[in-house]
Amino acid sequence: METQETMKAEHESSPFADYFKEIIYGGIDGIVTTFAVVAGFAGASLANDTTTQISFVIVLLFGLANLFADAASMGLGNFLSVRSEKDLYHAKRKKELVEVQTKTEDEVRETIAIMEEKGFTQEQAVQLAEIYRTNEEYWVDFMMQHELELADPRGENEIFTGLATFFSFMVFGAIPLLPFMLHSSGDPKTAFMYSSFGALCALVALGLLKWKVIGSRLSSSLFEVVAVGGTAAVLAYMVGTFFSL
Repeated sequence: METQETMKAEHESSPFADYFKEIIYGGIDGIVTTFAVVAGFAGASLANDTTTQISFVIVLLFGLANLFADAASMGLGNFLSVRSEKDLYHAKRKKELVEVQTKTEDEVRETIAIMEEKGFTQEQAVQLAEIYRTNEEYWVDFMMQHELELADPRGENEIFTGLATFFSFMVFGAIPLLPFMLHSSGDPKTAFMYSSFGALCALVALGLLKWKVIGSRLSSSLFEVVAVGGTAAVLAYMVGTFFSL
Protein backbone atom coordinates (compact mmCIF):
# COMPACT_ATOMS: atom_id res chain seq x y z
CA MET A 1 0.00 0.00 0.00
CA GLU A 2 2.83 2.35 0.89
CA THR A 3 4.59 1.53 -2.39
CA GLN A 4 1.48 2.39 -4.41
CA GLU A 5 1.10 5.70 -2.59
CA THR A 6 4.79 6.49 -3.18
CA MET A 7 4.50 5.70 -6.89
CA LYS A 8 1.36 7.83 -7.17
CA ALA A 9 3.09 10.77 -5.48
CA GLU A 10 6.17 10.45 -7.70
CA HIS A 11 4.14 10.44 -10.92
CA GLU A 12 1.55 13.01 -9.92
CA SER A 13 1.41 15.90 -12.39
CA SER A 14 -0.20 19.32 -12.52
CA PRO A 15 -3.17 20.22 -14.75
CA PHE A 16 -0.76 22.28 -16.85
CA ALA A 17 1.34 19.17 -17.51
CA ASP A 18 -1.71 17.05 -18.30
CA TYR A 19 -2.93 19.47 -20.95
CA PHE A 20 0.41 21.01 -21.87
CA LYS A 21 0.14 20.16 -25.59
CA GLU A 22 -3.30 21.79 -25.86
CA ILE A 23 -2.17 24.91 -23.98
CA ILE A 24 0.89 25.45 -26.18
CA TYR A 25 -0.92 24.61 -29.40
CA GLY A 26 -3.97 26.72 -28.63
CA GLY A 27 -1.89 29.59 -27.26
CA ILE A 28 0.44 29.94 -30.23
CA ASP A 29 -2.40 29.59 -32.71
CA GLY A 30 -4.45 32.18 -30.82
CA ILE A 31 -1.59 34.70 -30.77
CA VAL A 32 -0.72 34.27 -34.43
CA THR A 33 -4.33 34.21 -35.65
CA THR A 34 -5.40 37.42 -33.93
CA PHE A 35 -2.10 39.13 -34.71
CA ALA A 36 -2.74 38.34 -38.38
CA VAL A 37 -6.02 40.27 -38.15
CA VAL A 38 -4.23 43.22 -36.56
CA ALA A 39 -1.45 43.06 -39.17
CA GLY A 40 -4.01 43.18 -41.94
CA PHE A 41 -4.96 46.70 -40.80
CA ALA A 42 -1.45 47.85 -39.99
CA GLY A 43 -0.82 49.52 -43.36
CA ALA A 44 -2.47 52.47 -45.02
CA SER A 45 -5.82 52.01 -43.32
CA LEU A 46 -4.46 52.47 -39.81
CA ALA A 47 -1.97 55.09 -40.95
CA ASN A 48 -4.69 57.35 -42.35
CA ASP A 49 -6.03 59.73 -39.69
CA THR A 50 -9.41 60.03 -41.42
CA THR A 51 -10.08 56.32 -41.06
CA THR A 52 -8.56 55.80 -37.62
CA GLN A 53 -11.83 55.35 -35.73
CA ILE A 54 -13.43 53.02 -38.24
CA SER A 55 -10.16 51.07 -38.51
CA PHE A 56 -10.14 50.49 -34.76
CA VAL A 57 -13.73 49.28 -34.98
CA ILE A 58 -12.89 46.96 -37.87
CA VAL A 59 -9.89 45.51 -36.05
CA LEU A 60 -11.99 44.81 -32.97
CA LEU A 61 -14.92 43.46 -34.97
CA PHE A 62 -12.89 41.06 -37.06
CA GLY A 63 -10.43 40.32 -34.27
CA LEU A 64 -13.04 39.38 -31.67
CA ALA A 65 -15.17 37.47 -34.18
CA ASN A 66 -12.10 35.56 -35.31
CA LEU A 67 -11.01 34.99 -31.71
CA PHE A 68 -14.28 33.41 -30.59
CA ALA A 69 -14.92 31.49 -33.82
CA ASP A 70 -11.44 29.99 -34.09
CA ALA A 71 -11.26 29.20 -30.37
CA ALA A 72 -14.56 27.35 -30.57
CA SER A 73 -13.50 25.60 -33.78
CA MET A 74 -10.20 24.44 -32.30
CA GLY A 75 -11.77 23.37 -29.01
CA LEU A 76 -14.52 21.37 -30.71
CA GLY A 77 -12.06 19.98 -33.23
CA ASN A 78 -9.79 18.75 -30.46
CA PHE A 79 -12.80 17.27 -28.64
CA LEU A 80 -13.88 15.34 -31.74
CA SER A 81 -10.31 14.28 -32.48
CA VAL A 82 -9.81 12.70 -29.06
CA ARG A 83 -13.30 11.16 -29.14
CA SER A 84 -12.63 9.61 -32.57
CA GLU A 85 -9.23 8.34 -31.45
CA LYS A 86 -10.80 6.65 -28.45
CA ASP A 87 -13.58 5.10 -30.56
CA LEU A 88 -10.99 3.71 -32.99
CA TYR A 89 -8.90 2.35 -30.13
CA HIS A 90 -11.89 0.63 -28.50
CA ALA A 91 -12.91 -0.94 -31.84
CA LYS A 92 -9.40 -2.24 -32.51
CA ARG A 93 -8.99 -3.44 -28.93
CA LYS A 94 -12.28 -5.33 -29.06
CA LYS A 95 -11.14 -7.09 -32.23
CA GLU A 96 -7.75 -7.89 -30.69
CA LEU A 97 -9.44 -9.32 -27.59
CA VAL A 98 -11.51 -11.65 -29.76
CA GLU A 99 -8.36 -12.82 -31.55
CA VAL A 100 -6.60 -13.46 -28.24
CA GLN A 101 -9.56 -15.55 -27.08
CA THR A 102 -10.23 -17.46 -30.33
CA LYS A 103 -6.80 -17.60 -31.99
CA THR A 104 -4.67 -17.92 -28.91
CA GLU A 105 -1.79 -19.90 -30.41
CA ASP A 106 -1.49 -17.52 -33.37
CA GLU A 107 -1.33 -14.59 -30.96
CA VAL A 108 1.31 -16.42 -28.88
CA ARG A 109 3.48 -16.83 -31.98
CA GLU A 110 3.02 -13.17 -32.83
CA THR A 111 3.98 -12.19 -29.29
CA ILE A 112 7.12 -14.33 -29.46
CA ALA A 113 8.07 -12.74 -32.79
CA ILE A 114 7.59 -9.25 -31.32
CA MET A 115 9.72 -10.13 -28.31
CA GLU A 116 12.51 -11.44 -30.52
CA GLU A 117 12.43 -8.22 -32.55
CA LYS A 118 12.83 -6.34 -29.26
CA GLY A 119 16.07 -8.22 -28.58
CA PHE A 120 14.94 -11.10 -26.37
CA THR A 121 16.23 -14.61 -27.06
CA GLN A 122 13.75 -17.20 -28.30
CA GLU A 123 13.71 -18.87 -24.89
CA GLN A 124 13.02 -15.58 -23.11
CA ALA A 125 10.37 -14.64 -25.67
CA VAL A 126 8.55 -17.95 -25.16
CA GLN A 127 8.63 -17.53 -21.38
CA LEU A 128 7.29 -13.99 -21.57
CA ALA A 129 4.55 -15.00 -24.02
CA GLU A 130 3.44 -17.77 -21.66
CA ILE A 131 3.33 -15.27 -18.81
CA TYR A 132 1.35 -12.76 -20.85
CA ARG A 133 -1.30 -15.32 -21.80
CA THR A 134 -2.12 -15.70 -18.10
CA ASN A 135 -3.20 -12.05 -17.98
CA GLU A 136 -5.57 -11.45 -20.87
CA GLU A 137 -6.11 -7.72 -20.33
CA TYR A 138 -2.41 -6.93 -20.12
CA TRP A 139 -1.72 -9.17 -23.10
CA VAL A 140 -4.22 -7.28 -25.23
CA ASP A 141 -2.70 -3.97 -24.11
CA PHE A 142 0.72 -5.27 -25.13
CA MET A 143 -0.50 -6.31 -28.57
CA MET A 144 -2.27 -2.99 -29.08
CA GLN A 145 0.95 -1.10 -28.40
CA HIS A 146 3.52 -3.35 -30.08
CA GLU A 147 1.59 -5.13 -32.84
CA LEU A 148 -0.89 -2.45 -33.92
CA GLU A 149 1.31 0.41 -32.64
CA LEU A 150 -1.64 2.35 -31.24
CA ALA A 151 -1.17 4.62 -28.22
CA ASP A 152 -3.75 4.18 -25.47
CA PRO A 153 -5.97 7.30 -25.37
CA ARG A 154 -8.37 6.00 -22.71
CA GLY A 155 -6.83 8.18 -20.03
CA GLU A 156 -7.54 11.37 -21.98
CA ASN A 157 -10.63 13.41 -21.23
CA GLU A 158 -11.93 14.84 -24.48
CA ILE A 159 -14.04 17.48 -22.68
CA PHE A 160 -11.12 18.88 -20.69
CA THR A 161 -8.86 18.61 -23.74
CA GLY A 162 -11.27 20.70 -25.81
CA LEU A 163 -11.73 23.23 -23.01
CA ALA A 164 -7.97 23.56 -22.48
CA THR A 165 -7.51 24.33 -26.18
CA PHE A 166 -10.43 26.77 -26.19
CA PHE A 167 -9.38 28.78 -23.14
CA SER A 168 -5.69 28.81 -24.10
CA PHE A 169 -6.64 30.19 -27.52
CA MET A 170 -8.93 32.80 -25.95
CA VAL A 171 -6.52 33.97 -23.24
CA PHE A 172 -3.36 34.24 -25.34
CA GLY A 173 -5.20 35.24 -28.51
CA ALA A 174 -6.81 38.22 -26.78
CA ILE A 175 -3.45 39.78 -25.91
CA PRO A 176 -2.69 41.29 -29.37
CA LEU A 177 -6.18 42.85 -29.34
CA LEU A 178 -5.88 44.51 -25.93
CA PRO A 179 -4.31 47.79 -27.20
CA PHE A 180 -7.25 48.26 -29.56
CA MET A 181 -9.72 47.52 -26.75
CA LEU A 182 -8.12 49.85 -24.19
CA HIS A 183 -7.18 52.75 -26.47
CA SER A 184 -9.87 52.88 -29.12
CA SER A 185 -9.22 56.57 -29.76
CA GLY A 186 -5.44 56.44 -29.65
CA ASP A 187 -2.79 56.50 -32.36
CA PRO A 188 -3.10 53.42 -34.60
CA LYS A 189 0.65 53.07 -35.07
CA THR A 190 1.15 53.09 -31.32
CA ALA A 191 -1.63 50.56 -30.86
CA PHE A 192 -0.03 48.27 -33.42
CA MET A 193 3.35 48.64 -31.70
CA TYR A 194 1.83 47.65 -28.36
CA SER A 195 -0.01 44.80 -30.06
CA SER A 196 3.28 43.48 -31.48
CA PHE A 197 4.94 43.82 -28.07
CA GLY A 198 1.99 42.05 -26.43
CA ALA A 199 2.25 39.16 -28.90
CA LEU A 200 5.95 38.84 -28.06
CA CYS A 201 5.22 38.86 -24.32
CA ALA A 202 2.55 36.20 -24.79
CA LEU A 203 5.04 33.98 -26.64
CA VAL A 204 7.58 34.51 -23.87
CA ALA A 205 4.92 33.52 -21.31
CA LEU A 206 4.30 30.29 -23.23
CA GLY A 207 8.05 29.64 -23.30
CA LEU A 208 8.26 30.14 -19.54
CA LEU A 209 5.31 27.78 -19.07
CA LYS A 210 7.07 25.15 -21.16
CA TRP A 211 10.26 25.59 -19.11
CA LYS A 212 8.32 25.29 -15.86
CA VAL A 213 6.36 22.19 -16.88
CA ILE A 214 9.05 20.25 -18.74
CA GLY A 215 12.04 21.40 -16.71
CA SER A 216 14.24 21.91 -19.77
CA ARG A 217 16.77 24.72 -20.15
CA LEU A 218 15.18 28.15 -19.91
CA SER A 219 17.00 29.52 -22.94
CA SER A 220 16.03 26.63 -25.21
CA SER A 221 12.38 26.70 -24.07
CA LEU A 222 12.10 30.45 -24.70
CA PHE A 223 13.93 30.33 -28.01
CA GLU A 224 11.89 27.45 -29.39
CA VAL A 225 8.48 28.92 -28.60
CA VAL A 226 9.38 32.52 -29.48
CA ALA A 227 11.13 31.48 -32.70
CA VAL A 228 8.28 29.31 -33.93
CA GLY A 229 5.53 31.70 -32.86
CA GLY A 230 7.49 34.76 -33.95
CA THR A 231 8.14 33.31 -37.39
CA ALA A 232 4.44 32.58 -37.83
CA ALA A 233 3.55 36.10 -36.61
CA VAL A 234 6.02 37.73 -39.02
CA LEU A 235 4.59 35.70 -41.89
CA ALA A 236 1.10 36.76 -40.81
CA TYR A 237 2.21 40.41 -40.83
CA MET A 238 3.81 40.07 -44.27
CA VAL A 239 0.67 38.51 -45.69
CA GLY A 240 -1.53 41.06 -43.92
CA THR A 241 0.34 44.01 -45.44
CA PHE A 242 -0.63 42.85 -48.92
CA PHE A 243 -4.27 43.46 -47.97
CA SER A 244 -3.81 46.76 -46.15
CA LEU A 245 -6.29 49.39 -47.23
